[in-house]
Amino acid sequence: MIWFFLSLATAISIAARDVSIKTYEDLNPQEIAVLELFWSLPYFFLGFFFVETPALDQTFWWAFILSIPINILAYVLYLNAIKLSPLSLSVPFLAFTPAFMILTSFFILSETINIWGAIGIGLIVLGGYVLHFKKNQANFFAPFTAFLQEKGSWFMLIVAILFAFAAVIGKKAMLHSSPLFFSYLFFLVVNVILLTGLLLVGRRDWRKIHRNTPRGLWLGSLLMVHISFHALAISISTAVYMVAVKRSSILFTVLLSWLILKETDIRFRGLGALLMFAGMLFITLFG
Repeated sequence: MIWFFLSLATAISIAARDVSIKTYEDLNPQEIAVLELFWSLPYFFLGFFFVETPALDQTFWWAFILSIPINILAYVLYLNAIKLSPLSLSVPFLAFTPAFMILTSFFILSETINIWGAIGIGLIVLGGYVLHFKKNQANFFAPFTAFLQEKGSWFMLIVAILFAFAAVIGKKAMLHSSPLFFSYLFFLVVNVILLTGLLLVGRRDWRKIHRNTPRGLWLGSLLMVHISFHALAISISTAVYMVAVKRSSILFTVLLSWLILKETDIRFRGLGALLMFAGMLFITLFG
């Protein structure tokens, strides 16, 4: 049962990070990225230093390199999605990742779905509809219009597609190395690339960032917990079960967005998130 508690801790750390970022209203996505990436670097460096280096082959390196641009784009869109829309409208769309993984697994691994996978996709789509439903709403197509107007939901849907590719390719790299080695090395490289890019493309108010050092340490710690516990859990359990527990972060985030951020329409958003989470369980556990 150790894997379960590690996966649950991963989910809670993700929800805490999302809500924390949303509360930092005085910081834009670029400044938040600098804080999180900079202060997580020492953690990943120490982790990489203490992890044994496995034998690496050509498959590992092509999977490693291919994962970099996918994850960088997903990271940038993720931060912007959180800032642009209420968490209860954007984060639940991560539940689409298993649905899109059905397509990526089919094309990359030649895997197909069964009836449970189809039901899961249906529940996720239904949840996305309910998510944008409002009280006393008579127009059946109104939720679709609301979704189209909500940039954060759109961005998170794109993130879900990117994660579907990243998950398959990242798993390939882990199988040809080790979960912790791949995770720490990968985020060391990605963090340095992103930080360099942020420094080159625009001016940063470094005094403002320095004043927010406690926030940076908090975000860096949460990211380290997320990555480490994810790698440890998936290395000692079945991947689908681990991912199913990890994605409970969707429910934690919606709950915290209601309790801490006082987001509205929680009845429909909570039900929508629950339906999407149930659909994800159907796909990952039975699909």
